[in-house]
Amino acid sequence: MNGFTNADCAGSSGDRKSIFGYCFSVGSGMISWCSKKQKLVALSSTTAEYMASNTATCEAIWLRKLPVRLLRKRMEATRVCCDN
Repeated sequence: MNGFTNADCAGSSGDRKSIFGYCFSVGSGMISWCSKKQKLVALSSTTAEYMASNTATCEAIWLRKLPVRLLRKRMEATRVCCDN
């Protein structure tokens, strides 16, 4: 499983909140994706990327538990790539 995440700093002009997104794929198929506004205002682009990476990592942990619970199989390590 591979993950990708990205965020912009103060992308929403109204409230200055950053917009972030992530996606996860297994092989050539996308299994999970999200794009939304962050809950907190980031004071720098580094902070915005860190918050996006944190949310994507939480999703990766949840996704890794699915095959264990359903199929009793463990997955290989998950790589989460962050555009910074």
